[in-house]
Amino acid sequence: MYFYLSTDKFPKASFMQRNIFPDDWMHFPRKPSEYMLFMINEGVLYIQENEVRYELHHGDMLLLEPGHFHIGYKKAFVDFYFIHMPPDTLTPSMIDSQEGLTAQLHRKKHQYYRGNPFDYDLYDSCKSLIPKTMKVPETAFKHIRGLMEEAMQALAAGDEDYKLICSRNMLDILIRLAKSFALSVLSEAPASSELSRKGKQVEEILSLLHERYSYKWTGDEIESRLHSNFDYLNRIFKEQTGLTIFEYLTIFRINRAKEFLTNGSLRIHEIAALTGFANEYHFNRVFARLTGIPPGKYRKANP
Repeated sequence: MYFYLSTDKFPKASFMQRNIFPDDWMHFPRKPSEYMLFMINEGVLYIQENEVRYELHHGDMLLLEPGHFHIGYKKAFVDFYFIHMPPDTLTPSMIDSQEGLTAQLHRKKHQYYRGNPFDYDLYDSCKSLIPKTMKVPETAFKHIRGLMEEAMQALAAGDEDYKLICSRNMLDILIRLAKSFALSVLSEAPASSELSRKGKQVEEILSLLHERYSYKWTGDEIESRLHSNFDYLNRIFKEQTGLTIFEYLTIFRINRAKEFLTNGSLRIHEIAALTGFANEYHFNRVFARLTGIPPGKYRKANP
């Protein structure tokens, strides 16, 4: 089971803390009215939610749901972090298969590459998926532990911004869990080694385009720079982004142009040159085709 992180308002943490219990401790029975995220630092947590039992060790996380009864079923020493979150922090997804999950994660990538990073649409189209339970990679867990400790120190110090620090750190934690989860799912997909190799090549293409988006790239030059056949690179790039290399480059250039239009006083022909278009006429035509209005009107509408 998976849950979408809601993005229609700033998420609020109810409470963030760490518990350390001796060998003879067992979780008490409870039916919470909010989400509870457990992350095990040391020891073992034996806990049952409704009819499902979980045995959690170092690096494991578990998301307990509001309205679901949970109870410990075995005594053990445990040291764990926990976060309480209101019911509207997460929304259960309708994904019910591994294939559907993989497709959703790929679709999120496609939507991001097609989207405008300056628009609010990406909040809805690129929601983060949080798993019910997972093993958190050690690097991510180390960072999460630091965020939890920071929130706890703010509480101990009587910091008046404690709740805001909790909410900020909670959001960071949830995003890191979602990214770690997505990476693990995609790496475990069929032909994962092939996907991994292609993914690295796509990252190389993206890095090249982002660093020199104003350059007048050709297929031959990209092929020469990355030491691989351009048709092959174009094919794997479209598989992972939903766009050809030059379609993506055009969208990226237009998004950069939007930033120049709304944050500065550069003239249209200067922006055209800075973003890699042959001339102002070509820039105007492409901008209008992708946004529905010419750059001059876009600037007036977004002062």
